[in-house]
Amino acid sequence: MTLGELIEIGAQQMHRAKIEFGQGTLNAWDEARWLILAVLNYPVDSPEDISAQPLSAAQITQVESALHRRIRDRVPTAYITGMAWLKGYGFTVDPRVIIPRSFIAELLVHRLAQLSPTPKAPSQILDMCTGSGCLAIIAADIYPEAKIDAADLSADALAVAHANVNRYAMADRIRLVQSDVFSALGPDRYGPYDLIIANPPYVPATKGPRLPKEFKAEPTMALIAEDRGMAIVRRLLSQAARFLAPGGLLIVEIGHERRSTEALLRKEFSGLKAQWIRTQEQFDNVFVIRKEQLIQHPWSPPQ
Repeated sequence: MTLGELIEIGAQQMHRAKIEFGQGTLNAWDEARWLILAVLNYPVDSPEDISAQPLSAAQITQVESALHRRIRDRVPTAYITGMAWLKGYGFTVDPRVIIPRSFIAELLVHRLAQLSPTPKAPSQILDMCTGSGCLAIIAADIYPEAKIDAADLSADALAVAHANVNRYAMADRIRLVQSDVFSALGPDRYGPYDLIIANPPYVPATKGPRLPKEFKAEPTMALIAEDRGMAIVRRLLSQAARFLAPGGLLIVEIGHERRSTEALLRKEFSGLKAQWIRTQEQFDNVFVIRKEQLIQHPWSPPQ
């Protein structure tokens, strides 16, 4: 059997089993190719002609075991292989962190060109809810003159982020800090930031039990938020202005929760208007707000 034939078989099995995608790929063929190449220690960006590579019986058995975990046990491919990919960057991952997948990555690699007007290159950046450290690392690579802080409440996630920061030899540029949102970030030691990016937990708690098994394998605290998914978003919006430089930007990803986000802005931030960003991959999932807007529309908790 050739590698290409095995990939086709794996893709067919995944399709029939109706596994869930969205943790690195969007279809069965891409998922099968990623899993099988990684399991057999081939680069995931191998050329197409590798499909003709013949496989040994031992290799086939190895792949069958991995396919069993992915299809029967619903273990995400990233956790099976120990690696995830985002915009061409590779990151070490395991069940201590959410699998990298953020539309903010596209904004970063295009140097925020989707924003109007396009902002100047930031000199200080905060990646809030950093998880594996993926966005902090991409930001550091795209903006080599910038200093980056990366914060997360989870000590486990920060351990994985530390490994990834070392993987990219960026320990001198990325400062990791354990913090419950901004609680450990005193303005005297952190900031002011030209850019704060955040892909926080935003899945409403009521939706948690209905998540596919693959997504339930990820850390609950990285996915689920109380108050219709808005608990962490509210804290970001109410506190970010203290840490932003004049003209600084807050960019937040909220998945499919635009309606809840706009209700929050309307009811608790006196009608604050967010700019929703369109990229090649999405619309309605990411918004940006400037420091001055946050000051003009401070948080006013409902009575």
